[in-house]
Amino acid sequence: MAIIKATCLKVLQQILVFGLALAAVIGLRPALAENEPILIGEISSYSALPIGTEAYRKGWQLAVDEINQKGGLLGRPIKIISRDDAGRPDVALTAANELLSRYEVKMLTGTTLSNVGLAVADFSKQKGLFFLATQPLTDALIWENGNSTTFRLSPGTFAHAMVLAEKAAKFPAKRWATIAPIAPATKTIRGWAH
Repeated sequence: MAIIKATCLKVLQQILVFGLALAAVIGLRPALAENEPILIGEISSYSALPIGTEAYRKGWQLAVDEINQKGGLLGRPIKIISRDDAGRPDVALTAANELLSRYEVKMLTGTTLSNVGLAVADFSKQKGLFFLATQPLTDALIWENGNSTTFRLSPGTFAHAMVLAEKAAKFPAKRWATIAPIAPATKTIRGWAH
């Protein structure tokens, strides 16, 4: 368990450092005052998916604590301002707008559900704000709805399907089926496995 915790912590630290470094390099937000914390807006489906998001939240909280104990990023502490999207795109957009207008966050991260991730990606595109999508699986996030301010952390549905198909091909079964919801945000894989 300690090895898993340490690995997750290291990955989350790398994610935060990568995201902030990329945002700084491509100059998406104005420069910070010297001692001012770096504000990051985080949006996820905490109330809609409490079991699936609890470990995620604890992981980024541990990563932020450890980074700040080591002097922060670029000599500045990191502060995450987190919001619950309730699994709804409209709630996520309200949260994203508040995080940018009220708190002037330097980047957004998070989202669990694909429809929510797509909505926040479009918001980030419109506002020129770096968005690191952590969990949405829809391929539309990087294909037909992709943009230069949105980056994804997890592989999409197509990559998952390719890995599963490769493994399934090694078994003697001739026919396979999967059972999963097909939401509008994941329609890009419909018809793919005919």
